[in-house]
Amino acid sequence: MLLVTTILLITNCQKDDVDTDIPSKRAIFTSEQSQGNTIRVNSLLTFGDVSTGVISRTWSIPEGVANITESNESRIKPIFNRVGQHNVTLTQTFEESAFVNGVQRGARLDTTIVVTVLEPIKIDLRANYINPDGSLGAALNLSNNVENEVIASRSVRYTFDPVGLPQNIAWTPDGGDPDQVAGTMSQIDVAYKRIGVYDFKVIANTPRPFGGDTISFEKLIKVIPSTDPVTLGNVEGKRDGTLALEFSREMDETTINAGDFSITVENGTTIPATISSVSINPTEKNILNITLDGELIYIDDTVTVSYTAGALSTADGVQADSFTNVPMDSFEQSPNLLDAVTATTDSGFENSLSTDWIDGGFAFGTALDATLTVNNTRAHTGINSGLVTASANTNSVIYNQGKEFPFETGKTYQLGVWSYLESSIDRAATGFDPEFRYYFRDPGANLINYSISGPVIPFLSVPLNEWVFNSIIITTTASTAPKEIMIRFLNEGNNNDLRVYIDDLSVSEVVTRP
Repeated sequence: MLLVTTILLITNCQKDDVDTDIPSKRAIFTSEQSQGNTIRVNSLLTFGDVSTGVISRTWSIPEGVANITESNESRIKPIFNRVGQHNVTLTQTFEESAFVNGVQRGARLDTTIVVTVLEPIKIDLRANYINPDGSLGAALNLSNNVENEVIASRSVRYTFDPVGLPQNIAWTPDGGDPDQVAGTMSQIDVAYKRIGVYDFKVIANTPRPFGGDTISFEKLIKVIPSTDPVTLGNVEGKRDGTLALEFSREMDETTINAGDFSITVENGTTIPATISSVSINPTEKNILNITLDGELIYIDDTVTVSYTAGALSTADGVQADSFTNVPMDSFEQSPNLLDAVTATTDSGFENSLSTDWIDGGFAFGTALDATLTVNNTRAHTGINSGLVTASANTNSVIYNQGKEFPFETGKTYQLGVWSYLESSIDRAATGFDPEFRYYFRDPGANLINYSISGPVIPFLSVPLNEWVFNSIIITTTASTAPKEIMIRFLNEGNNNDLRVYIDDLSVSEVVTRP
């Protein structure tokens, strides 16, 4: 804008003393040309004609679109009051054939600038109970202080149809799980597990062209006691060496007895493990933390936990049932090192193009027919993911060309990926199972180290149509650092085409059992 204004001022100050030696040249600017001339309705857009050698000009805007329909001025600032795409035309007459991008185009030129006028961002929120069978239930009353009653452990679906193309949507369903969601999702399901009364807020906005809307309610949700059975969900190992048990709703701290729990820890052999304490998480009271006596839990351990029914109850008085040998099914992730190294693989597919992901071939006999497309149809987080398609009985390696990760020799890393399998597996009689693997490529030697890893995703065991996390653990040697991270899609042994989204690739430094 400063550049445009300066040029216009210079042009206007000299208009009575035109240097006829300056060749005719078309030069047109808008204040939002870097944004594709996209604005909000009832906003102004500045147009500037700083061409040289102009004898006459006429700006034309369709009737009813803006407060200006025609002007001969070098600069105009129409306010657009109609949503849609509109053509703004500039007709110029020059002293001689005018240059456009270095080529003479004639003494009379017509230029059309397409302006996109967006409607205001608006959130038309809807909220419905989710029935125990997963179907959509009755609508909630969206008002302040209404305290819609939600039975503990039940869920509510919040949704709206985006109006005005918001780029950022931030949900804050207090007291729910999750309690914060940021991204582009216009629908979320929130489970309420803790007794209490909670507020709700959702914000949708776009920084440019600026616009936004906020919907918030005080005391929208009142979580009430439930007679539903209490169930154990995720069992997660923590980086501090404890184990977290996530129940379907808030537990009563006074009913916890560590003696009712038992644990087994194995890592090649059985590790002697005694529970020293079981405590409630102070901020998420549906989670119990198990601490061992003089021992820690590591990411490479095989852990199971059991409970013999005793006094343990929910905050609303429902007694927990016994469970036996429930396995640790996840481990708290360390920071993703891919996010901290700007020169490395685009882990979330937010900053790369499909052409950045190369089919690197494969050393063994099957056909090479796999592609990775950066896609915004489905994402685990953010906007984009990588959509992999591979024909039946094919085998390919794909990598982000030129992006190296600085693995340190002798350190142990967890390599992880989130995947969403969209096609079923029809196994052929070859003995090979379709799978996903990580490999590493030495850019200098142009060689692939095929021995570094085992399967990350054995597709036969991956459920359809849901995001799941899989990982492997490796300890690097001198031959593996630094390298390009490669992704192998083995669709050998599958009679169907493979179609899978992947997102949020991760490399995290971890500590394994000494």
